[in-house]
Amino acid sequence: MSQPDPPSFHLRLPPSLKAQLQASRGRNSLNREIIERLEQTFEPDPALRFAEILRPMLAALNDVDQEKLVELAAQAVEIWAKGSARRRK
Repeated sequence: MSQPDPPSFHLRLPPSLKAQLQASRGRNSLNREIIERLEQTFEPDPALRFAEILRPMLAALNDVDQEKLVELAAQAVEIWAKGSARRRK
């Protein structure tokens, strides 16, 4: 016996948000994309938690310093990834 469809829910989205969701959904349906994003808010991965911690600190910086810090963090991650790759060999 098949499972009944979950209850539907009418949702009004601003056009710009709907366009962003449509653009980022990849192979997902819009419905699946919204569900996955909502599920992530209840079980965030550690990277998202880390981003939440850093967000107020970044907001306190001006745009130039924010960009510099993000670039430095990206470089640090690249170095970290290289070290991890070497250890796996």
